[in-house]
Amino acid sequence: MKKLLLILFFSISQITFADDEFSDFQVLDMRVGDSLLDFMAEDEILDEIDKRKKLNRYSHLKEPNKFLEITVPKQEHYLYDGVDVFIKNTVPKNYTIHGIRGYRYYIEDFDACIKRRNQIVEILTNMFPDVKTGPFIEEDNEGIMDKFSLGNSERIIDVSCSDLEETYRLKNNFREGLEFVIRNEEFSKWGLDYK
Repeated sequence: MKKLLLILFFSISQITFADDEFSDFQVLDMRVGDSLLDFMAEDEILDEIDKRKKLNRYSHLKEPNKFLEITVPKQEHYLYDGVDVFIKNTVPKNYTIHGIRGYRYYIEDFDACIKRRNQIVEILTNMFPDVKTGPFIEEDNEGIMDKFSLGNSERIIDVSCSDLEETYRLKNNFREGLEFVIRNEEFSKWGLDYK
């Protein structure tokens, strides 16, 4: 537990704050603005894009295909159980990373997830005491999402825990647990632009 928290602290300690944005925050050595080609081969990226096309996960947005979600191959030393990145859907392809989402499973262990989330939030709010923050809790018959956001006019960083109703989670093959998301302003606006 202490080792995991220490690794998380060192990951978070690489944040710099410039021009009211989090410009150098790294997740698994990746930052928003890096080229995904530095972390994956182009054929792997294109295979991931093909797999994701069928999911239609962002149909609730005005421009559901503006960004493409790609799962980064897992490596043993990762703090997260998995990582997804988002690149802009352009022709020709531009592999610049606009958003990064790391997740750690806490299946049926919401209390442990909230505890870890609160530790991360404490570190972030101490590092950036002047940044606008806010909690957000959403609950319905499908489950609960307890989120904490940091950013100014846009959500730049979210740290959240989800606890989904088990039948619903399994039927939809959804993840449950901790998510840590860092994004640039353009990607943040896209994710908030509902139909």
